[in-house]
Amino acid sequence: MAGTGAQAFWIDAAHEGTQARYGEQLRRWRHAFAAGEGEPAAGGVTLDPLHFALGAWEVATRPMAEPPYVRSHPRILDATCHRPEETHGPLAVVELATPPPVPLPGGWSGWQLQDGGEPVYAAPPYERRTALSTLELRVPLAEERLPTPTRARADGLPNLDDAQASLEALVAELNTLVIPFLRELDRAERTGVR
Repeated sequence: MAGTGAQAFWIDAAHEGTQARYGEQLRRWRHAFAAGEGEPAAGGVTLDPLHFALGAWEVATRPMAEPPYVRSHPRILDATCHRPEETHGPLAVVELATPPPVPLPGGWSGWQLQDGGEPVYAAPPYERRTALSTLELRVPLAEERLPTPTRARADGLPNLDDAQASLEALVAELNTLVIPFLRELDRAERTGVR
């Protein structure tokens, strides 16, 4: 399974046509890149690095993209990048499936790794007693690491190369932040340590 051992997130380059599908998504969701009041713009597309990168991330991930252009480790249940109103900068929120903090009593189930095409941690069916533990990581992102978009090639349409560069910057930063947690979770699971 590509990317699951060493990475938390990766851009799906393994499947033919994925970048072209992402380009179609950018056209379909072009409103996510419309320049806001007071933002630098070219052809109606924002040139603000943060606004552009957040739009690129949203369009590349679930639920906007199916299949997603940015893939993730099976333990990652959800990952959003946004700018909360109460903060000045961007924030990533990543939710991980974790082992329970205490041993489960008999008859109880936890997360199950399902390997049907793309491995993912999933909850057992509702009719089973289930205890699910998650770890939510809230991480301020380094806005200064985001590339500045260039002029759009067509009015109102975000540039695919710029969106790719923004995704690569976000993926690199998120990998740096999330991989240590994934390593610890994998180590704990192998050794049985809680």
